[in-house]
This record gives sequence, C-alpha cells and structure tokens, in this order.
Amino acid sequence: MYFDFYTFFRLLRLVVTDKDNPKRFTLQLPLMIIYLVWGMFNAFFFLLDFIFFPGFRKKPVDNPIFIIGNARSGTTFFHRLMCGDENRFISFDLWELLLPSIIQQKTVRLFFRCYGALFPKSMQKLVEWEKGLLGDIRKIRPMGLCEPDEDEFLFSFSFSSAMLTAFFPYLKELWHLSVEFEQRPLNTRRRLLNFYRSCVRRLLYVRGNQRTLLSKNPAFVGKMRDLAREFPDAKFVYLYRNPMETIPSICKLFEVTWQNVGLTEQQIERGCQVFIQGCMRDYEYALAVINELPAERCAIVDYENLVNDPGNTVATVYHQLGLSMSESYEAKLLQEGARQKRFRSANAYSLEEYGISEAQLAEKLSSVIHNFSTNKQQAAQAK
Repeated sequence: MYFDFYTFFRLLRLVVTDKDNPKRFTLQLPLMIIYLVWGMFNAFFFLLDFIFFPGFRKKPVDNPIFIIGNARSGTTFFHRLMCGDENRFISFDLWELLLPSIIQQKTVRLFFRCYGALFPKSMQKLVEWEKGLLGDIRKIRPMGLCEPDEDEFLFSFSFSSAMLTAFFPYLKELWHLSVEFEQRPLNTRRRLLNFYRSCVRRLLYVRGNQRTLLSKNPAFVGKMRDLAREFPDAKFVYLYRNPMETIPSICKLFEVTWQNVGLTEQQIERGCQVFIQGCMRDYEYALAVINELPAERCAIVDYENLVNDPGNTVATVYHQLGLSMSESYEAKLLQEGARQKRFRSANAYSLEEYGISEAQLAEKLSSVIHNFSTNKQQAAQAK
C-alpha cells in the first residue's frame, strides 16, 4: 500500500505549529492519528489479499472511463446516470473506498447478509440511520455509504488525497496533491497510480463480472495526463459548467464542512480564497489536456445540456466514445432522465460572498469560457 510520508510529516508540522488554530490538538491531530491507524489497518488486509487472493493481480483494467470536471459541475448526476448501465459499468461504493481490500469487502458483505437475514427489522433501522448521516453536507452533495462515490477516497488514509483539505485547511501547502500534482516526482506519481490500479483490480476481482470501471472524480483533474499515460485505453468525459456557478457552490460546500469541524471564520475565509485560485487553475489545466487528447478518447458535456436533456446527453457521449447502448439501459435512461429533468437545485450562491466579482473571474478565465462556449456552439450546429 502506498503511503505519502512527505505529506504526512508536512501536515503534522502544519498542525502542531498552527497557533491560530483552536482545534489543532482536539480535532486535527486526533484525526491524523485515526487516518494513520485506518491506513495501517487497510494495509494489513492488503497484504493478506496477496496471500489468499493472489489472482487479483492478473485482473486487467481495460478501457476505464473517467468522469472528470471541476467540483459542482454535474459529475455526480452524470455518474449516477451512467451507473444505471449496470451490465457494462462498475464503480466503487463509498464503503468500498473506505475498506478496499478483497478480504474486507467479502467479510462486510457476508456479515450484513447474515445480519439482515437474522434481524431484518434491526437491519432496516440501520439503513434508515445511514440515510440520515452527513446532514447539511448531504443537502449540497448527494452521498451515502452504499452509493457510488469518488475514487479519490482511496488515497485519504495514505495521506495522498486532496480531500484532506476538508479537515485541514492548508490548501496552498497541500496543492501538490491536486493542482500541482504534475510537479511531484515522476516515481511518486507512478507509485500512487500503481496503488490505484491495484485497488481497481480488487474491485473488479470481487464483483467485476467482466464490467468496465466507471470513475467519477473532480479531484482527478490534476491527474489527467498521468491517468492518460497509465491507462492508454482510458476515455475521459469532462463536465463543463460555468465557473460563475461552480466556484461559489464548491466554496459553500467547503464552508459548511469547515464549520462542522470547528474552523474559525478567518481560516474559512483564507481557505476559500486559495480554493478559488485552485479552481481556476483546474479549468485551465483541463482545457490544455483535452486539447492534447485524441478526439476519440474524450467527450465534453455541457452542464446546461445535461440538466435540460439528460437522456440525449448520455446518448451523445456513448456515440462519441464508440459505446453501444442496450435497449434495457435506454429505457431506464429515459425514465431516469425524465425524473431528474424535473429537478433543479434550490441552492444559489454568490461569488461576491467569497471576495471576487463575476467580472474579475470572467477576465481571469476568458480563454476557458470562450473555448468551451465555442465547443458548445459547434456541437449544436453539428446536430
């Protein structure tokens, strides 16, 4: 199992020396210990996998599809739609990301299968309790232990995930995990992706059934070039949404998260300012990589098209990526698309709330906005 010693000791130093952080010894340091112990726990079972299930190492990871885009760009919605093609795709559920070894997954499944058979009422209460978790966060971002989620969680307990910033607001110091990922040593990046491949192989070994990995990760934007090299047959679906909408939305998500873990207003304000810079760099980087990739390896999805006509949007992506669509999935997509089409988020956030105007953002991202607007116009004319 990969472990990022550089980030661990850097984060430890930041937490211990941050005198302005009232939660550093009561929350953040205990969290680091929990992460470390959890990582060691998973590493132990990873080793057992090599002993009891060595065949997983030969499991191929063929033609994976990565759904990527700045956070709050509709990646979760689009991912859930494509997950409906159950005979073709497989994705990690959240609990599988927390317990990724083969032995852990088989044990958990066996336990709850037996528990549900012996105590059905108690099992139902447990399911209802799980749905009530993550209260305020779940209102902004749908998630649950038994729902598909982001592969980036796999890196959390090895201290190599950008998601660490949800509890440790040192975004600038942790940029090497996201927007500056390519600046890390090549050997480090290869080891990280080898670890990721081994986790995917385990998932496919347990319940792959000849299906294809479908991964959804906004945090993978900074890893696009490395993913394209690591998986030369991989295809990418990039979700584009106006940055005037995505940036305040993701800032609000982090604001709620940071408030829940007890960060001060000053920490939250500083964190949001750095996060805005990272979001802008992600937009620019994604555009550069998309322009490098062959057309057959990448499809661009406009958020407005997705929410207005989800069924046709998914069908267009299938066509662009050379995928056939079964009649059963097509029927399911029409039904699900009609249901989702009626949904509109009630959340609306302002850029000014986070210290930047729409005019300033439009100027900074003018080339990105122009490029994707042109792409959208060309796609509409092609129809």
